[in-house]
Amino acid sequence: MSKTKQILELSSPSIKTLREHVVGMVQRCHYCCGSGWFWGTDEFGESEKLPCPLCGGAGQLRPEVTIEWKGVNHV
Repeated sequence: MSKTKQILELSSPSIKTLREHVVGMVQRCHYCCGSGWFWGTDEFGESEKLPCPLCGGAGQLRPEVTIEWKGVNHV
């Protein structure tokens, strides 16, 4: 089975900025195996579908990374 990997390579900024925001590719939610829900029971003991607490029922997640650059203080 093939697998896609996303690798983030960091290098100091070449423009005047101290913060970057990177959005990755959509990935399947591994917590719910991409189904977006789990079986649960309601207050009457009946079966019901409950949305995944991580993906909210979408079955997919998108990573967002914020990078903050800070100077190094020499002592």
